[in-house]
Amino acid sequence: MKQLKKMVEELTNLQGNVGYEEEIIEYILSRKKIRDISTKVDSLGNITIHLTPHLKEKNKPKVMLFGHSDEVGMMVKRIDNDGFIYVEKLGSVNPTCLPGLKVQVAGDKGTIDGVVGVKSHHLLQGNDKNHVATVQNIYIDLGAKNRKSVIDSGVNLGSPVSFKPQFMELLDDCVSNKSMDDRALLAILIYLSETLDPMKLKCDTYIVISVQEEFNTRGIMPTVREINPNYVVGLDVTPATDTPDLNGYSEIYLGNGPALTYMNHHSRGTLAGIVPNRKYINYITELAEGLGVNIQREIATGILTETAYIAIEHVDCVVANFSLPTRYTHTPVEVICMNDLEDMTKVLERFVYDIDETKRFGKNFDVLRKEDN
Repeated sequence: MKQLKKMVEELTNLQGNVGYEEEIIEYILSRKKIRDISTKVDSLGNITIHLTPHLKEKNKPKVMLFGHSDEVGMMVKRIDNDGFIYVEKLGSVNPTCLPGLKVQVAGDKGTIDGVVGVKSHHLLQGNDKNHVATVQNIYIDLGAKNRKSVIDSGVNLGSPVSFKPQFMELLDDCVSNKSMDDRALLAILIYLSETLDPMKLKCDTYIVISVQEEFNTRGIMPTVREINPNYVVGLDVTPATDTPDLNGYSEIYLGNGPALTYMNHHSRGTLAGIVPNRKYINYITELAEGLGVNIQREIATGILTETAYIAIEHVDCVVANFSLPTRYTHTPVEVICMNDLEDMTKVLERFVYDIDETKRFGKNFDVLRKEDN
């Protein structure tokens, strides 16, 4: 699937902070095969690709696959008189990678390159070497002489800041760039949109590219309420814990296959998460086993995706998180294994062709009433 890697590179090179996902929307809508399908974009920026309009009036169950288009980044909140920029988080940026970072600022007149300032090594004193950066105590240098120079460039308060892309092919089919979360998964959704045969699908099938996941995890909800799906699979990343600093934290390994979530929970302020329907994820696991694809089991705290809210949106809906193991999440150097991505694609393709109205996953018990005795 060479086209998958090409799309991953193209998608991760795009700039698309929370609320500024236009480049990704334009990329998807520019693809001829997508334009030939029933596709629409709502006012928030959610893209709905309806693969089976011919089934809509036949009262078939609805399948929805989705992933999010936005990426973590920052937003300009202050520009001082010397032209240095101060920012606020736009999503959960990993602060450990910020000093010396290359960034891009999307101004009204185009994108401006910049760097996150870092104190010169020769002048470090005392505890400077142990200083831990936060978004609140960094500044961005555009090379501007003063505030006016910054404003004249088109950069102003509210301008989004993103990591500067640098796509790299690594060893053993691994690739690295910013925004693998969740653009690598969008490559799967685009591929499926362009290659699935709608006439072979047994359920009314939708593919959704959502927005604002990294900010409030609820940008997709208007689309969910409109579609009212029965079978949902959300595609996102999960931290691979096979690096020296995380070894033993969990059992998610790069190159060992995609993962299905058995539990996730945010655990930081927001009481939200999901324990998915076991019959549903067992069904997906069995499909994967039939293809020879290994499925890892994800149990994760500190992680939250849209499925936590979709699962409780209406009474006849089951959801699954299908996760791509990823190293160094929310940094400019997220690393994935293309073999894992290709295996996810195979499983999802089998899933959408296999799922039909005979599949029952909910905990719907036939209650024995006293008068029936």
